[in-house]
Amino acid sequence: EEYLEQGTNNYLAALCPVKESKGKIKISFSYIDVSTGDFFATSWDTENLEEKLLNELGRSNPRELVVAKSLYQNQGVRKALETYPSLSVTFEEDWHFSQESGYKRLLAQFGTTNLRSFSLLENSPEVISAGYLIEYVLRTTAFSSQDQRLAHVTNLQVYTDANYVIIDDASRRNLEITSNLRDGTSQFSLLETVQYSQTAMGNRLLRSFFYRPLCTIKHIQSRQQHVQVFVDNPQILQKVREALSHILDVERLASRIAMEKAHGKDIQALKNSLNQWLEVRSFLEKLDSSAYGSLTGNLEIQTGERIIALIDQSILDDPSTSLTEGRLIKDGWSQDLDHYRQIQTHFTEFLDTYLEEEKVATGIQNLKIRYNRNIGYYIEVTKGKLDAVPSHFILRRALVNGDRYTSAKLQELEQELVTAGEKIIELEKNLFLEIRDKIGAHIPYLLQVASEIAYVDTIGSLAYAAQIHKWVCPQIDDSSDLDIRDGRHPVVEFHLPSGEFVPNSALFQEKKFSLITGPNMAGKSTYLRQNALIVLLAQIGSFVPASSAKIGIVDRIFCRVGSSDNLARGESTFLVEMTETALILRSATKKSLVIMDEVGRGTSTEDGLSIAWAVSEYLLNNIGCRTFFATHYHELTRMVHPSLQLLCLQVLEENNQIVFL
Repeated sequence: EEYLEQGTNNYLAALCPVKESKGKIKISFSYIDVSTGDFFATSWDTENLEEKLLNELGRSNPRELVVAKSLYQNQGVRKALETYPSLSVTFEEDWHFSQESGYKRLLAQFGTTNLRSFSLLENSPEVISAGYLIEYVLRTTAFSSQDQRLAHVTNLQVYTDANYVIIDDASRRNLEITSNLRDGTSQFSLLETVQYSQTAMGNRLLRSFFYRPLCTIKHIQSRQQHVQVFVDNPQILQKVREALSHILDVERLASRIAMEKAHGKDIQALKNSLNQWLEVRSFLEKLDSSAYGSLTGNLEIQTGERIIALIDQSILDDPSTSLTEGRLIKDGWSQDLDHYRQIQTHFTEFLDTYLEEEKVATGIQNLKIRYNRNIGYYIEVTKGKLDAVPSHFILRRALVNGDRYTSAKLQELEQELVTAGEKIIELEKNLFLEIRDKIGAHIPYLLQVASEIAYVDTIGSLAYAAQIHKWVCPQIDDSSDLDIRDGRHPVVEFHLPSGEFVPNSALFQEKKFSLITGPNMAGKSTYLRQNALIVLLAQIGSFVPASSAKIGIVDRIFCRVGSSDNLARGESTFLVEMTETALILRSATKKSLVIMDEVGRGTSTEDGLSIAWAVSEYLLNNIGCRTFFATHYHELTRMVHPSLQLLCLQVLEENNQIVFL
């Protein structure tokens, strides 16, 4: 687990076919992060299998994928997997993927009589891959739980394409949403511009916002209101962020406890994080009641306080990470443990107390307790007092000047001293496991706390980005309009000195298709991506880089820009371009946002112009979606259509300097 990236989920995924009635086949796909308990499932028809699998792999970004063997020969599956060469893929026999066993496994996992609360029926296709994943994790993980369930996996989120904005794999890469095309890191990506989360949980949730942009106005506006609360209260935001910076990964700590892997320092880290969470709560209480309630939900704090008190009273502040070294439990927690510690550290005092008891009982005032290597501890009685030796003394050795004795009590004390170290380690281990189990009984609560921390941290990150970048809250509605005033490219502006980026507006009302021309290096591609990224930011609930924005909600975002090839798969630059273009024309709806740059540049001028013209006409006449279409083919400006508007990016030369407008 120490090798996992803190701010990124580590998903294990499963893919299998599902035979339905009348011979119809669907694809079942699920993924789980064992380190956090996040668990998702979806399904789709086999039509356009490669495209949909690529979308899901891009959305979940799994580290390992288990595939039913019957899909091995499927060309769509194989081509999709070739796109992710670093993905570890395992093929399993199809009999491992069973509807009946998957359903039973999920019932056992969640302790329910049915799965309706998860929007699942017994014959739902998602059941097979989801149930298989639980079985696979239990089979391959060193897990000692007797009830054979993952206590930290408490929910299964079942979703469809309708739940989130669909961004195909090529568009996600071209827009550089969470990673750049150059080296795959988050630098120079959209994520970098808002990545101010203070916790690992917040970082993971922020990423998931970009992987799953919202499609529901109500949910988008709810996030916007929460961001606005922090924007309006910058001092509270500062205090909250400071407290959050001291919170460790409660989600993974809870998972370690549930999987019986947590050590003493993990438990102390949980206590310290819960204390900081209570401090965050105290700052949030200063907000008005409606804002506080919507940010934190109805989660009570008394259970958290009891967990803190339990750890504070029982576990050492700096405990060992091993269960076989001791140094785990505080004094005063266990009488037996305190007794053996006293023997180990104050054995001489125990001997003195016993010696005084024997002096009083026997009347022999010159009794002494001594030690040597051969016989251990013994009681020494001088010759003159041998007649007063009590019957419970046991002779060990007779000498000229006196005799040496032992007693059952002295032997007991000596045995306790010899075994005290072992007893302490054994007791501390058992007590620690008992305390860990007590905390483990509150795993669902701890996961709720982790979820609250992650959400507050993510909203705080978006609010902080809005503050320092001077972003505004966009107006979201269900229209097909797009009105962005003085929009700015968030990533380009982020890496330029303040005030150097020249803003540009975008307006779609009656005219939904913008044909954009201009000289090389004028910024056409920047303008295209800028508007797509602003729409994406709006639909994760973030503020946006503009002076004002009114955005009609979109269901899909398509981005066809740049030139690339995949020669290993036999795909030239032109073929890649045409494949991506065909995907857009086949999948876009009237509610989609399409940005296309230099369509047709991969072939001859005449053919390229014909392709660009045909694509433009199809988007205008057949789809009617909001489209930004940049081109070098000025002949396209001769097109006439009521939804077409012509834009031209200009360059100003001033004092021997070029300014891109």
